[in-house]
Amino acid sequence: MDTALAQKLMTAEEFAVWAEAQPGKHWELFEGVPELQHSQNWGHARHILQIYKLLDHAISEAGLALYTGTQGLVVKAGPRTAFEPDIIVFEGPMADRDIIAPDPLIVFEVLSPSTARKDLSVKLAGYFNVPSIEHYVIVDWEEREIIHHRREGAGLARPVILREGVLSMAPPGIAIPLTDIFKD
Repeated sequence: MDTALAQKLMTAEEFAVWAEAQPGKHWELFEGVPELQHSQNWGHARHILQIYKLLDHAISEAGLALYTGTQGLVVKAGPRTAFEPDIIVFEGPMADRDIIAPDPLIVFEVLSPSTARKDLSVKLAGYFNVPSIEHYVIVDWEEREIIHHRREGAGLARPVILREGVLSMAPPGIAIPLTDIFKD
């Protein structure tokens, strides 16, 4: 870790520059302090890829001017907080060297034992500090369920737990069958 930045609390912008320079690692920023994210197993990685492909296809089919990205892109959730969601849908566009996603609309976190607590608490609060985020979707691939948090008016709707059916996200107006997400 760069000791100059590690000795002081980073802003999200400082973190973005610093994180991009870290070879082959995934980092997130919690209240100014960078945290290394653990490696993922194949089940986790496979579900990220599957959801990414499904989202990209649904966005294309709906003719929406949205972009889909995976790990490496960052959501600025506060002045000293930046998360790296597993999947992000944003309005963009972004310059090729940028890593902070502009106007994120949907974020997905695929649960893993090392991140589950933060995904269900700290990140839930942080993501909804971002005014453009309409949906925060938590995927528990081992239990084959989805927890869908979404904005409703000035607040949040009650989370919906899905084990079957369709994950509907409006706005922007896309839907994905759970059977496609949890396809073996």
